[in-house]
Amino acid sequence: MARLTPVPFADLVRRMRREVEVSQSIFDLPVAKWFFPKKELDFSASHFSGRASTPVGPAAGPQTQLAQNIILSWLAGGRILELKTVQVNDHLEIPRPCIHIPNVGYNVEWSQELTVPESLLEYAKAVYLVEILKKSRGFGAFDDAAGFAAGGDTVYDTSVGYDLDGIRSEKVTGFLRSLQNPAPHFEGLRRQLTGDLSEFGDIELPSSISNCVTLSTFHGCPAKQVEAIVRYLLEELGFHVIIKFNPTLLGFQEVGKLLIDRLGYHHLTLLREAFDQDLQYDDALEMLRRLRGDAENRGLAVGAKFTNTLVVANNPKFFPTQTDPYMYLSGQPLHVIAMNLMQRVREELGFELGVSFSAGIDRKNFAAAVACGMVPVTTCTDLLRQGGYGRLPQYLTRLAEEMRRCGVTSREAYVLATRGHGAEAVAQTLRLMNGGAEIWDHERSRLTTVANEHPNDFPRAVREAAAAAGLDGDAIVLQATRVAGRLNGREIVPALADDPRYHAQSNQSEPRRLDRALDLYDCINCDLCIPACPNDAIFAYDAKLVETPTELLRLRPGGGLERSQGSGLAIRKAHQLGVVQSLCNECSNCDVYCPQHGAPFKVKEQVFLSLDSFRSPGSRDGFCRQDNILHARVGGVEMQFGPEPERNRAVLRGAGFILEVQWEPFEVMQGRATDSESVTLDTALLRRMKTVWESIFNSGKPNMVNPDPLAGRAGSSVEEKLSTRNTI
Repeated sequence: MARLTPVPFADLVRRMRREVEVSQSIFDLPVAKWFFPKKELDFSASHFSGRASTPVGPAAGPQTQLAQNIILSWLAGGRILELKTVQVNDHLEIPRPCIHIPNVGYNVEWSQELTVPESLLEYAKAVYLVEILKKSRGFGAFDDAAGFAAGGDTVYDTSVGYDLDGIRSEKVTGFLRSLQNPAPHFEGLRRQLTGDLSEFGDIELPSSISNCVTLSTFHGCPAKQVEAIVRYLLEELGFHVIIKFNPTLLGFQEVGKLLIDRLGYHHLTLLREAFDQDLQYDDALEMLRRLRGDAENRGLAVGAKFTNTLVVANNPKFFPTQTDPYMYLSGQPLHVIAMNLMQRVREELGFELGVSFSAGIDRKNFAAAVACGMVPVTTCTDLLRQGGYGRLPQYLTRLAEEMRRCGVTSREAYVLATRGHGAEAVAQTLRLMNGGAEIWDHERSRLTTVANEHPNDFPRAVREAAAAAGLDGDAIVLQATRVAGRLNGREIVPALADDPRYHAQSNQSEPRRLDRALDLYDCINCDLCIPACPNDAIFAYDAKLVETPTELLRLRPGGGLERSQGSGLAIRKAHQLGVVQSLCNECSNCDVYCPQHGAPFKVKEQVFLSLDSFRSPGSRDGFCRQDNILHARVGGVEMQFGPEPERNRAVLRGAGFILEVQWEPFEVMQGRATDSESVTLDTALLRRMKTVWESIFNSGKPNMVNPDPLAGRAGSSVEEKLSTRNTI
């Protein structure tokens, strides 16, 4: 497998700008699937790193590795963005395929696939691009209409693993310090914005990218080492820390009871050794109790994230067992397990803990997870399903519906009101504070009335009562939402295991397959593969229709051609698909959702961002443009195609031959073998090269290898398109 190749920053900016003008989309996400909140609804939530304008975002994973991934999540409504886990070993050999999500999710992908310096730069690029979208004149129409930053800002939560030595290494520690002080990296990006991009060079950028770390210790890390890592992050680096717990914390018997006995996933095998090696429940509770106070003494916070994926025995139906004996479960059954673990920990700690959550979140259960007072509520598996990033706005649409049902307009009022526990939560919160009990005794009647009859005004009433007594009203409301979330969870969590939507029998169907093979220029044009790719590696382009016989050429040394019938070439549909091989990690998710047999990432035309990625070991056949030369590799053999349309000619050179072609009408003029042996060539290849040159690298439609073409108008204007945007 070839390594992922990040897109140059200037090319990302150029494509964004041009794509908005031409297609009213950014990175293939149409404006109709962007998140546009109404000003009267406040989804904002407090996070350790600040206040975010929504409580949702992508979990650390495929959606937060490359800059364009992060932008797609942001456009779709994510405002707490968990950056993909970074570790010291940044040259991993991950088995392929690595993702399989026909219903329930399985994967064998568990860490970043970029080097640590590349990851840092991708995160800096993403932050810069977000600020461009929010602030620049070039995208101002979207900013003004969308209210992208209403009610808060964007929070970036970094993620690191997996052991103390790796995190203390200069590589990872340097990465973390650079997130705290990214100015040198931002300045390097500014210098790339010259000429037509200079208007974006004076955008104000944040002084820090992240001051919060989610610690992923994955499986088998001893309790003492987990705590040592947290203390290093707190004491030496000054980060807030969220500890990501594994579902094994619930125990082998309890997980087995939920997963197999109650939910019916009898085809899965739990591994007792994974439970024995992982952090144990009692150790985790004691660690949280110790670390909480130590963090608070430093003006920092420690939280918990539920949960990591669940390790199970690999099933050869999904992944090669000879490369990895384990696979990692996500999706519907993990939701039930993680919610039960979350609620159990909260009930037993004896204090309220900031809780982050990611396990099987989708549009149907997102609002309930928010009602449990967790921030953020993140998702991964669901965004790898049909529709991709475009599924995320539906989460907030459902939350808005639930908020309206409760008669509230803010997230915090919703948490306090949805199950009727708001007054009780405030009472519990105040009784734990100096002077708080007296406030509650004095204000009980009034606050209870407001909570019951005017729930939208309840948070404001609590703040006013606190302020009158000289207390921090914001802190009290934050704590009260956590208490209310725990109380709400007592009603929400026990019902999950009985809900049929989480049971195995409800999650057996797979995407429909046609009895039809996928071909280079032939598919049903469903475009399901485009949003299924988290890296935006698959794109659509418009090709000229071709249906013509081709010739099989025999080129002789010294000149002369022998012509016979070739294989022929047919392009019967203008709408075609290509793959940016530099951005494809061969995860195979596009294959899961393709209705035909063959896998788009293997079959469709492959193009590369650069000659370096084109020549990277393991790269597939495909094409790369450098200046006015199209570099091609077919059957492992490299060639160079030099189009000169202005002279109505093109020249193809390869190992042992040269060929001259008339451009229009397309016809071979002359050629010869340059070595002592004859060369055989089908002119179908020449037709392909002409199509790739005209339709991908030189078309009017922006893509990653053609970021800023000379393009005319396409469809309605930006303003017209905005009139049909996704509002809540």
